Amino acid sequence: MTARARSFGGAADAYDRLRPAPVPEALRWLVPSPDATVLDLGAGTGLLTRALAAEGVADVVAVEPDEAMRAVLAARSPGAPALAGSAEQVPLPDASVDAVLVASAWHWFDPERATAEIARVLRPGGTLGLLWSFPDPAQEWVSQLRAIAHTDDAGKPGPTAGFEIALPAGAPFSVGESEVFRASTWMAVDDVAGMLGTYSTVLTLPADERAEVRRRALAHVAHHVGTDPVLVPFATAAWRAIRT
Repeated sequence: MTARARSFGGAADAYDRLRPAPVPEALRWLVPSPDATVLDLGAGTGLLTRALAAEGVADVVAVEPDEAMRAVLAARSPGAPALAGSAEQVPLPDASVDAVLVASAWHWFDPERATAEIARVLRPGGTLGLLWSFPDPAQEWVSQLRAIAHTDDAGKPGPTAGFEIALPAGAPFSVGESEVFRASTWMAVDDVAGMLGTYSTVLTLPADERAEVRRRALAHVAHHVGTDPVLVPFATAAWRAIRT
């Protein structure tokens, strides 16, 4: 993993508290049935694992390589197994799950090795679902806020439906399809600024530059939106394909 991929563990508590959970409609679109066995791959602190539980999906296994992130997951999602592992080495048997969901992590994976492992653990007809949840740049003030932290990284889809994910040649999956789902959440101004500090582009900055990002974010929100609380628009970009 790159230094940026390894940066999240040091901010695991803030990540879990401030990052957006997936929009519920996106999960209903991705998961074939509440009775499905779902692998949350690259699970982080368990935001997706808990969101699935809230949607009635009881059989969820989380796999996360970072020990600090996994510790938060285990503490806050006590009903879900939290296994050490990676997308390139999934600690599950062949054909053991109905869906593999990857939330805001696919761009960190080795696509060749991860796709092969996902195909191995998925049952035929199972779903591979990739999703990214982020402050919605369709609103100008949010787009400007994201620019402060340079969060628009290559490899992540934008907020428009119809985006494509290219799997490795010969991967045993159907042609993918995508949608974007939206919702809004009230947040304190301080938490909006804190959320920016959980992105790898900020986490890997020197301390003084991280402080400057926070100062600029607070000033931006106060100027463009006003005082607490702030209604923050979020989007979940979701893509799915079927294991053939």
